[in-house]
Amino acid sequence: MGVREALGGIVSASMVFSSSDIPEISSMLQFGISMTLYTMSVGVLWYAIFGRLQYGYGTQQDLICILQAQLAVKAALRLEATPEKIPATVFAIICTSSILSGLVSILFGKLRWATSMLMIPKPVVSGFLGAIGVVVLQAGLKTASGVRFHHFWPDVGWVEFCSSKDRVLQVTCMMLHFACIRQGPSVCASLVDADHSQRRQDAVKKYAALVCQLAPLLLFYIVVMCLGMNMESLAEHGWTYPSNGSEGAMSIWSTYSFSDVDLLTVREICVSLDIVALVAMAILCTMLGALAITGRYPTGPAGDPSPDDPLDFNAELTTVGAASLFLGLTGGNLIFHKFSVIQLREDGGTHRVAVLTIALVAGCLFVFGFPIGSVVPKWFLGGLFMNTGWSFLKKTLLSYQHMSTFKWRGLHIVSMQYGISTCCVLMALYFSPTTAIMAGLCLSILLFVWDGMSTSPVSSVVDGQHVVSRTKRPWWEMNVLAAEGDRVRLLYLQGQLFFGSMLQLTSSLEAAASDHRIEFVILSYARVPLMDPSAAENIRAAQEKISKFGCNVLHCRTNEQVFGALCAAGAIQRPSKDFLLRIQNNQWSFVSESLEYLDPETPNNDTHPDAFFHETDCLDYCDEYLVRNFSYDLLAPSPPLEDYMREYRAVVEGSQSRLSEAAFEIMSLGSTA
Repeated sequence: MGVREALGGIVSASMVFSSSDIPEISSMLQFGISMTLYTMSVGVLWYAIFGRLQYGYGTQQDLICILQAQLAVKAALRLEATPEKIPATVFAIICTSSILSGLVSILFGKLRWATSMLMIPKPVVSGFLGAIGVVVLQAGLKTASGVRFHHFWPDVGWVEFCSSKDRVLQVTCMMLHFACIRQGPSVCASLVDADHSQRRQDAVKKYAALVCQLAPLLLFYIVVMCLGMNMESLAEHGWTYPSNGSEGAMSIWSTYSFSDVDLLTVREICVSLDIVALVAMAILCTMLGALAITGRYPTGPAGDPSPDDPLDFNAELTTVGAASLFLGLTGGNLIFHKFSVIQLREDGGTHRVAVLTIALVAGCLFVFGFPIGSVVPKWFLGGLFMNTGWSFLKKTLLSYQHMSTFKWRGLHIVSMQYGISTCCVLMALYFSPTTAIMAGLCLSILLFVWDGMSTSPVSSVVDGQHVVSRTKRPWWEMNVLAAEGDRVRLLYLQGQLFFGSMLQLTSSLEAAASDHRIEFVILSYARVPLMDPSAAENIRAAQEKISKFGCNVLHCRTNEQVFGALCAAGAIQRPSKDFLLRIQNNQWSFVSESLEYLDPETPNNDTHPDAFFHETDCLDYCDEYLVRNFSYDLLAPSPPLEDYMREYRAVVEGSQSRLSEAAFEIMSLGSTA
């Protein structure tokens, strides 16, 4: 596992320092490898001491290195007139990005905002990975051939490109290495007939991927030895990077001087949107890494003192942020959770000793300063690039398999969210990964607004004839409600209400008012978690409009935020007495002086309460209004009222204390005798 992580460190350093065609940056590769090994050893050791997961660790990874490579290129372009300042300035930018990432991570962790990063839409994350994949694929081709590729086309043209035998051979070796990595494990499983032996399956799972990564490198040097070539000859022909001698442990602190740093360039880079995207993605990757690690297994491994405890994402973010801050201050790079710890657990290395071993291997390579950059061929790094880039790109392009579809003209069309991911990939071809990420966020916002406008905020509509209140009524009143109940209409609202979803809601309200029989429209907000001011203002305007047609809007089942928005807009002015007492007892923050009105105990024809606690409270009020106005207050009610019916009403209204014996017998026995 330590060897595999060391190779990952080489890839990360190469992505920053060898993926561009700027000589001052490419010459920093050996320095970058030392910096990466230092970051890896300290980051893994830090998490082994302070982290929660027995099998987890954080280290520098290629996702962020791609963004840092973009920052390095921008800095180099600004310093074209003073190229001697480029290396020190690039080093300062990397350290500063690590410090900023660490500070923001600690702040988010202490304020317990960690899980808020998981609210970033999944298509944006997928599109980010796809955009990174495109850049990594281009970096792989450039690293192996030494020629810059634009849209997977060499800038020098294919004729000039193929004129160099070394270029063609290196790209061929890279593609064969890539094929070996992708197809090698399955071939190994077939050769050893792993399907018929669990022990062979476990062995293939543990070692096949590592063997397929390293075997082409071993075969290459066997061929080199047989041909009698030396390392100097390979470097002259561009197969390896030139050796700058052994780099000691002090190289990352002694190579560059603070006086060589262009502070103006560092400041301008660190206040740009690029650094904002880098810090945001570093925090997001930390959260996604921790989520992927814990989500893979239902419980902790054997030896974990608390295997069933849920993971505290805020503590994880704080721990990793502190490590990034320390590394940035001491010449290292930022870190976050490594996904390959899943492989570590599958290999059985679930104790902290396994994590410490990885730190020890990286630390030894750093201390002894072995010149890895001059030993590992460029095509080998290119193959690792191709594998990483293809994995990211494939995951993005196939993400539609996990999305819902909709039917359009007989065809099943994938969700529009898939378009966000693919758009990020296309944007990465023409612009930077940062621009692709920002485009994905903007498209996600537009899609959210579009969905809100196209999805009806009304989940269902029910007439008062088909719902009853909680009040038990005699048969003649129930007959009135059956005949006149359609004067009440109940709308169940859903989702977050904002300006984009108001068109359909106001249309529903106006449609209800167009029927002259509708006297009450009840709006239930039980499934509405949030309402913005523009939505509340639209509702107020709509209810004022339909009130001119004699239709009254009643609100119920609001939470504190929705109630406050409706009150602020003036949509709610007269809550019922019971509801007002409830919100005062609950100490809701928005109870203004305009809500002092307490409605009378019984309905009247002039002013109605406009807010109730529950739908049944609204129905009680509306049913009472209908019964009184379409039965007892009519000169010729249908059915005609008998004396015991009017006596019952008098008892209900409180003008009479109790029913007479005769009225009681009639109502109880159903007889007029």
